[in-house]
Amino acid sequence: MQTTERAEAQIVEVHTGLDRGAWDRIVSAAAIVVAVVFILVGAAAVYGGSFARNNVRDRLAPEQVFFAPYGQMSAEEQATLGQYAGQQVTTGPQAQAFAQYIAGHLAFVNDGKTYAETSAAARADGLDAQTQAELQGKADTLFKGETLRSIMLNAYAWWTVATIALYVGFGLLGAGIVLVVLALFGIRHARKATA
Repeated sequence: MQTTERAEAQIVEVHTGLDRGAWDRIVSAAAIVVAVVFILVGAAAVYGGSFARNNVRDRLAPEQVFFAPYGQMSAEEQATLGQYAGQQVTTGPQAQAFAQYIAGHLAFVNDGKTYAETSAAARADGLDAQTQAELQGKADTLFKGETLRSIMLNAYAWWTVATIALYVGFGLLGAGIVLVVLALFGIRHARKATA
C-alpha cells in the first residue's frame, strides 16, 4: 500500500514539481476557503429565507383574512380549496389559494370582465346614469378584489423565493461542512506524505 502511495507521490512530483504533501496542503487550503464561502453564503441564505418567510407571515396575520368555512364553499371551491376551509391566511401557499378563491368570485362580478374593461365601459359615452353607476360600482369591486389578489400573489412569490433561499442555504451549509471534513482529511494525508 505504501509503495502505491509513494509511486503516486512521485508521479505528482514529476508532473508539478511539488511533492505530494505540498499538493495536498494546497488543495486542502483551497477546500477550506471554498468551505468558508459556502458556509457564510449558506448562513446568509438561511437567515434571508427565514426573514422573508417571517415577514410574509407577519404581514398577512394582522389582516385577519380567512377562508370561508367548508359548508359555505361552492362544490368547485370545496374540491380545489377545501383543505384551507376556515383557516386564516398566514403562509405563501395559503395566499396563493386565497388569490384563486378571489379570482373565482371576481369572475361573477361583471361576467368575467376585468377591472380595466369594466372601468372603461363605465366611462363610455352615451350611458344613462343608472348603468354608469352600476358599472362603476362593479369596477370598484373588481379594483379592490384584483388589488387584494395581487397582494396575495405577491406574498406567495416572496414566500417561494424565501423557501428556495432556505433550501439553497441548507445545501450550502451541508456542502461547506463536507468540504471542511474533506480538507481535514487532506491535511492529515499531507502530514503522512511528508513524514
